[in-house]
Amino acid sequence: MLKFLKIGILSLFFCTLTFAKSYVLENQNQLVEKTVGFIEILSNEVYEKTGVSLYVVALENLGNKSIQEQEQLFTQNLKSPYVLLFFTHFEKKINIIASPEAEKMFDKKEVYWDYIIPLIPNKDDGLTPQSISAFLLNGFVDIADRIATYHNVELEHSFPKQNKGVQIAVRTLLYVMLFVILLLFVFVYLRRK
Repeated sequence: MLKFLKIGILSLFFCTLTFAKSYVLENQNQLVEKTVGFIEILSNEVYEKTGVSLYVVALENLGNKSIQEQEQLFTQNLKSPYVLLFFTHFEKKINIIASPEAEKMFDKKEVYWDYIIPLIPNKDDGLTPQSISAFLLNGFVDIADRIATYHNVELEHSFPKQNKGVQIAVRTLLYVMLFVILLLFVFVYLRRK
């Protein structure tokens, strides 16, 4: 009986792995394994809570296909709503492809310019799996957060949000302190004369 129970549990485990949905459709050694694992966890949570599938493709190069052909190859079997973050190293191309339903949930240009581009290294030799993982993950997490906000749900596995109110208060306090120090300096300088 114990033997059959062990076989049953192992069978269930392997079936779960076999039929689990993979959200990293292709990774040609561009992303580090920890990033791939995090993308899978966050994508699964976003799908469960919003019904939107988030995918990543990270290619070394396009091969003998154009970027449009490669993107079409990966998007042709995806069910709407979906978002695909597409990257190719050699050609240095990044694209955010979204189904019409998902496109309404966030601004692709904001994600691209505010969360991906600032982290891209200036030199080609800086495009390591670690740096690629950093800028793709940063954009990916922002997309997930925007979709969650659109659906009014909270994500457990996302990065902590920066509290803008605290940032504004700290910045204001620093400016006030700088102004007071400047006034004291002027007061002391004028008093000496």
